[in-house]
Amino acid sequence: MARRPRPPAHDPGAHPLIQFLASANPESVRFAIDLMVILASSALLAAAFQRFRLESIPGFLIAGILVGPHVFGIVQDSPRIEQISEIAIILLMFGIGLHLDMASIRRGMVSMLAIGVVSTLAFVGVAWVVLRLLGTPAAPALLLAMAGSISSTAVFVRVVTARKELRAIHGRVGLGISIAQDIITVAMLAMVPVVSRAVTGAAVTSGGAAGGLPNWVEFLAAAAKGLGGVTVMLAAGHYVLPRLLHLVVKAGSGELMLVVSASVALMAAVGTKVLGFSPEMGALLAGLLLASTPYRYQLSGMLAPLRDLLMAIFFTSVGLAVDPQLLLSHAGTIIAAVIGVMAVKTVLITLTTWAAGASAPASLLTGVYLGNAGEFTIVILGASAAAGGLNATQESLGVTVVIISLIASSLVIAPAHRLVPRTKSLPLSKLFRVKGLTDAPAPDGHHTEIAGHAIIAGFGPVGRALADRFDILGISYVVVELNTTTVERQAARGRMVVYGDITNPEVLESAGVHRADAVILTFPDDAAMLRACEAVRALAPTAFIAARTNYLSGSFRAQQLGADHVTVEEIATARAMEKEVLAKIQQRIDDRVRAQAERARAEEATGHASSEPA
Repeated sequence: MARRPRPPAHDPGAHPLIQFLASANPESVRFAIDLMVILASSALLAAAFQRFRLESIPGFLIAGILVGPHVFGIVQDSPRIEQISEIAIILLMFGIGLHLDMASIRRGMVSMLAIGVVSTLAFVGVAWVVLRLLGTPAAPALLLAMAGSISSTAVFVRVVTARKELRAIHGRVGLGISIAQDIITVAMLAMVPVVSRAVTGAAVTSGGAAGGLPNWVEFLAAAAKGLGGVTVMLAAGHYVLPRLLHLVVKAGSGELMLVVSASVALMAAVGTKVLGFSPEMGALLAGLLLASTPYRYQLSGMLAPLRDLLMAIFFTSVGLAVDPQLLLSHAGTIIAAVIGVMAVKTVLITLTTWAAGASAPASLLTGVYLGNAGEFTIVILGASAAAGGLNATQESLGVTVVIISLIASSLVIAPAHRLVPRTKSLPLSKLFRVKGLTDAPAPDGHHTEIAGHAIIAGFGPVGRALADRFDILGISYVVVELNTTTVERQAARGRMVVYGDITNPEVLESAGVHRADAVILTFPDDAAMLRACEAVRALAPTAFIAARTNYLSGSFRAQQLGADHVTVEEIATARAMEKEVLAKIQQRIDDRVRAQAERARAEEATGHASSEPA
């Protein structure tokens, strides 16, 4: 009988980690490695771009080109990476929807939205005509023109925030144009399948008894069905979503609110996909419905880290599909397209803004800041390619134009500011005079509102006492609170209240931290207080920060993180108790002395009465 061979003394497979890797699904291991390479490369390129004061988005795209199959070949096209990218776009559109406050748009941004609509549609018309003259078929030319008309909202917001220009005229107008373009994107994504049918030759067929109907009738029926379905979704969401989120918040779980909201975004994306529209459109509509709730800022801030992580994966994965050899063979076309897109868009936005009544300097800066192509350009290009309206070469060339325009837009900002003084002598337009476009901005780009604006974080006994005092002094303030009952009660009293966590940058910005003279942290949570000090100081370097802490050690840490004054409860309690106890003791002594004096007077009066003769 042959003996069974003994295993080696040091079998490599005996280690648990090696056993796990050996038994793991090769596709899962490959996906994990690809994801690691994508995140690492995108982080390195983004850091390098920020080192030279460039935006990180083109860094993500170039990272994808370098590690992709056409250069180093480290990462191949993966269905799983593509699925993560689709989720990233859905969350991005959901976040954009959360920022579209329709109430504020109706109150003061209608004119700025009009500037965005006119300039965007003008670019589509000009670009379509130019592409047709260059020999591009009508349908692909329209898809490329629509994609190129959308500027980068993410880059614009980052630039004006970093330069503290969000409250300047060009910052406010540019934000209005960005919102208009985000809304137009929804319509464009709905048009992509329709326009693409002109390229693919596909037609809607009923497949039923009515199959003999003309194609245009069947198409109109399908469109009516889709629009009806979206209308039902909006109506149901308008009544259901705010109440659902209110119940979730009442449960007191921030994690549950995040999970439910992300589920709503995905469900809305699936719903619009089933109805024949793009999933991005459904996610934006879901965010728009939740934008009217008081939880929008807290929710947006909670989604921001996940959204930023997924967006890095999305832009890097877009770069995977770009073939440098193809780009080199079309270098002249790409350079001409970049120059054309940026020049035409800058001129159209500048002229439209000036014609509406803005000054020449503000109009020029608005046009320069929004002269690029953006993230939604990539979304429209991808949707068009998926629907068959664009081929792979047109999509790759379009993505490359986006990359170069994003890099170039960062480089032309400084020259534009040097050119601004030369345009101050140009007159205002006499065509229109839109209110709010002719007011001179503050020198530093901040609000010129009433001085003394404060933020009170937490509305317990301390917060209520401060609010009552501020009411007497006439100091404007905003309360930030996580208790929904308190938020509803104080809002009913007419106080400015924001629901959310004070450590959330979105919540801080909605409360006006950039123009706040003081931020007062009244809640008794030391860990949250330290995070809040750091977050407030990062957004408002000059604001006065007052905080409370339980222990003396927390005071030193809070001051290191930016607090100007810290009330230590141990010391405050000791001082208060000292005063109160001494006052009570002194009161007891005074009462005793008073009682003794009264007894003495009474005894004296009694003795005097007994000594008198009968």
